[in-house]
Amino acid sequence: MNNHLRRRIAVLSYLILRKSRYFKGTSQEFVRMTWASFLAQLNLNQDIPFLLVAVFVGLVTGLVAILFHDAIKIISSYLFYGTTALGLPTVNNYLRILLLPLIPALGGLIVGLYNAFVVKAKPEHGLPSVIKAVAQKNGKIPIRNWIHKTITSVVSIGTGGGGGREAPIAQVGASIGSTVAQLLNFSPGRTRTLLGCGTAAGLAAVFNAPIGGVMFAVEVILGDFSVRTFSPIVVAAVVGTVLSRSYLGNYPTFLVTKYSLVSNTELAFYFILGVLAGLSAALFIRTFYAIEAQLKKIEQRFRIPAWAMPAFGGFLCGLVSMWVPELYGFSYEAINKALMGKETWTNMFAIYLLKPVVAALTVGSGGSGGMFAPSMKMGAMLGGMFGKVVNDFCPTITAASGAYALVGMGAVTAGIMRAPLTVILILFEVTGQYEIVLPIMFAAVTSALVARMAYPYTMETYVLEKENVRVGFGIALTIAGNISVLDIMQRKFARFFNTTEVEAIIDAFHNTRDSHFFVTTPDGVFIGIIGLDEMSLVLKEGAFPAMIADDLVKKNVTMLYDTSKLDEALKIFEISEYSTLPVVEHNTGKLLGILKQDEAFSYYRKQMNLIGEESGEPASRKTV
Repeated sequence: MNNHLRRRIAVLSYLILRKSRYFKGTSQEFVRMTWASFLAQLNLNQDIPFLLVAVFVGLVTGLVAILFHDAIKIISSYLFYGTTALGLPTVNNYLRILLLPLIPALGGLIVGLYNAFVVKAKPEHGLPSVIKAVAQKNGKIPIRNWIHKTITSVVSIGTGGGGGREAPIAQVGASIGSTVAQLLNFSPGRTRTLLGCGTAAGLAAVFNAPIGGVMFAVEVILGDFSVRTFSPIVVAAVVGTVLSRSYLGNYPTFLVTKYSLVSNTELAFYFILGVLAGLSAALFIRTFYAIEAQLKKIEQRFRIPAWAMPAFGGFLCGLVSMWVPELYGFSYEAINKALMGKETWTNMFAIYLLKPVVAALTVGSGGSGGMFAPSMKMGAMLGGMFGKVVNDFCPTITAASGAYALVGMGAVTAGIMRAPLTVILILFEVTGQYEIVLPIMFAAVTSALVARMAYPYTMETYVLEKENVRVGFGIALTIAGNISVLDIMQRKFARFFNTTEVEAIIDAFHNTRDSHFFVTTPDGVFIGIIGLDEMSLVLKEGAFPAMIADDLVKKNVTMLYDTSKLDEALKIFEISEYSTLPVVEHNTGKLLGILKQDEAFSYYRKQMNLIGEESGEPASRKTV
């Protein structure tokens, strides 16, 4: 044992003995304080120790991903053995076909009861809740969340739910990273980084795509490309992938044949496919949230208990999927068939139209599942159909339909996520086909642009915007976008009633340093501002007898509300001549406080500097 380690142990022992002698609190408080002292001695915030923590997060997440994968496979194989080979109904399989809708319903019932009586909370949307934790909660996710999410996702997907398994394992990984960070008392910056480590490790393990997992974490979840953040995420993704490969094997996720760009003219067809994919992405998002809204209306109208809704959604999902078994969330068979050019027109068309429906029926009713697999499945069907058409008409200058299925799979996913770089890298890794990268890049970027024009929200931002969480590049659009003006406004300021005589206002002007006076009714309802222009006029012309504040006040004033964020205030300060803005209660119109321009910008700069210090880089280089 070296002298440095011996000295650390001696210091820790001394601290424990000293506390045990003089500490007067509970045993839990003593353990908590001792643990904090131990962590302080370890000093895991330094770069090298922190990388070891990232390795641990990658190992745990990779192990959970393996269990996640195998549990879904075991459950679905047992419950749906031979389902995809049922074909047309016969006397021998009538009963089984009739029972098929009950399997997703049973899974939904288990999930609903688990959420109601074990978790005791309504489930949040998966990835939006992770992005929200990054943007507003310093990366903190409830410690037991990863256990609950693993159980509900395995049950929901394994019993035939319409969601996918990739996004849930990414959320589970994020929860594991956040949990480790909270147990080790890391700073907010380090907590967010470990959350990203878990996300990358989970997605990398389940997709066998470490580069794609890393890019997803930094592009979609964190929006932070700084070296100090990037390095631990890479380490965690590599560890998660190695562990997954050692158990599941090093095989591409999807089966593809050798593809290449047949001719440069073919790029025109991939451009058209990108446009169609962008429109399809908008259709997917609109369909999903429209069905979710209808399910909520049904729940309220018929007073269905929250725990029963996932069973209702699962039953509807089963009714649809029983005729097209490839719609089940655990099945990738349709994608592989489309990539090989062997899927039928009927199946491709049905899956293209119905996959958003079954995904919404499952997840929108309270079940669990992600949108990665559904969007990829829809895209593969779109590309497969489009490829068959162009290959029939132009066989000499176009590749087989499987190539278009592969590109369509990436393009629709890019349109739904608005993260083309992540999708390009993931598809390259899951297929092992470098030759197809150029068409995927072309179509994915086109799809993302068209989808943004057709519909402003992604699957994640739609939910977050409704919750007033402003997001852009994965994390908050700006730091100021999630800072309330209530947190930084002044509550002490010069205020007068509208009935106050002007002489009193003139006296205050001469005897205080304030240059703006705020006028309200006796009930506190904001009326307007008396500024330098109004004061200079009355001082020049003189006050008339019985003149009151209401005669002088400027009433058409730009206001902030109690719901306003700092970024809104900064924009107003930049484009107007206001140096001070009133903050008013939205419902009553009462004046709550004032926000000064110099204080608003000063607070913003401080927050930027704090983020920069946590990442170890200047704030100006950060993506915020």
